[in-house]
Amino acid sequence: MKRIFYSLFVASILMAGVPAHSAEITPVGVDIETNDAWRTTDVIKPFEDDDNVYGTDGYLIAQFPNNDPRNLVNPPYATIALAGGNYEGVGAERHQSAFDDVGITPGPGPIADKVCGDYYKGGGADGNVQQFFTVTLTQSGSFRLGVIGDQTVNIPTNLFWEASKGVQVTGPGGADSGLIYIAGPARPDESWRNGDVDYVLFDITGQVGDVFTVSGENDGRWSDNALGGVFLDRLDTSIFKITSVARDPGTGAVTLTFPTTNGTTYTVEASTDLVEWIELDDSVDGQAVETNFTDTVFAPAPAPGKNRVFYRATRN
Repeated sequence: MKRIFYSLFVASILMAGVPAHSAEITPVGVDIETNDAWRTTDVIKPFEDDDNVYGTDGYLIAQFPNNDPRNLVNPPYATIALAGGNYEGVGAERHQSAFDDVGITPGPGPIADKVCGDYYKGGGADGNVQQFFTVTLTQSGSFRLGVIGDQTVNIPTNLFWEASKGVQVTGPGGADSGLIYIAGPARPDESWRNGDVDYVLFDITGQVGDVFTVSGENDGRWSDNALGGVFLDRLDTSIFKITSVARDPGTGAVTLTFPTTNGTTYTVEASTDLVEWIELDDSVDGQAVETNFTDTVFAPAPAPGKNRVFYRATRN
C-alpha cells in the first residue's frame, strides 16, 4: 500500500490581493481511516505523523467528563481556547461516539475508549459558519493542527447532522483555509456520516501573538452545529513534500516542483475536496535533485462548482 507523504493546497482564485503576512494555513487532508485510534501508536496515521500519536504537543477535546483537566493540554508554543459553545457529554453519552481515552498513556492498541462529546452552538441556517476554538501563538513557528469532527452517532435518528459538515481555519493577514468538508461533499447515500471520529488536518505557520480560529459549518438538517476538539503536533521538516507551485495565467496549467532522485518514480494526484483523489500520472520519472510536473488537464478544468485544486506527490 502506498504511503501518502504530503498534499499541497493550490488556490485557483484569490491568488492576488491578499495582505502580506507571514501567517500560512495549508490544508493537508481529511483522515477518515484512524477513527477511534488517535492515541494508538501501532495504527499508522495516513498523513505522516512522526510518532503515530495525534495531539503529541497538546489538545482541547470534549471528552467525558467535562472540565477534566486532562482534556486541555497547551503546547509549549501556543494557548488553545474554546470560542464559546456548550459541552455535550454528561447525560448524553449514548449520543456520542468514543475514541482512545486521553488519560491513558499512548501506546500500541488496544487503548480503552472514552466518550468523545462535542462543543455545540445553535447552528441556524444551512452553511452557517461558527467559531469554536482559537490557537494563539506564544512562540513563532510551524505546527500541524487537527480538528475532530463527525463524532456523533445516529441516536436518535438523524442526530448525525449535529456534527459540523465543514471546517475552516482563519488567521491574521487574510490567511484562510477555505471550507474543507469533514468527510467529503454530500453523496447520494451520505454513508460517510457514520459516527466514526474523523480528523481534518492543517499545517500552520505564524508569529508570536498570531491567533488562528477554527470554525465549523452547520448542516441545516439539525438545529445545532458541533465539533469535537482540536489537537496540535510538531511538523517533521524532513517529510518529502511539494516545494513550489506555479500557475500559468493564460492556460490555467499548474506546474509542481518536488525533490526527487534518479531511478525513482512518483505518482501525482489531484483533488477538489482532500478526500477523493484523481491520479494524474503514476510513473513520473525522478530527476536528480528535483522534478517538475505540469497538470494541463485537471487544473484548467476542475469539476463544476469547484474553485480550488489540491495536489499530492507520492514516492512509488
